[in-house]
Amino acid sequence: MPKGKRNHYTKEFKLSVVYSMLSNTQKPKEIFAMYDIDRQTAYRWVSEFKENGEKAFDSKTVLPGNEVERIKKQNADLQMENEILKKAIAYFAKTNNNE
Repeated sequence: MPKGKRNHYTKEFKLSVVYSMLSNTQKPKEIFAMYDIDRQTAYRWVSEFKENGEKAFDSKTVLPGNEVERIKKQNADLQMENEILKKAIAYFAKTNNNE
């Protein structure tokens, strides 16, 4: 696979590779060729699977509740600041045009 190109694989695909690797029915080189994946990628998936089980490949990122609230407040503050800046730009543009 050319460097710089990043593939995104489904959870089911990753699990298939992991189960193939852990079953020891085929040599790792055969598995890499069969699935057309890099050796390091396959071993990383096996490592993640051993650490977290099938939850390793869930795509949802869960943030702690207080972190979500903090980000929502920060977003609201930034939107308010943006509106203030827009009004200031309009005011100063109007003032400069009147001179």
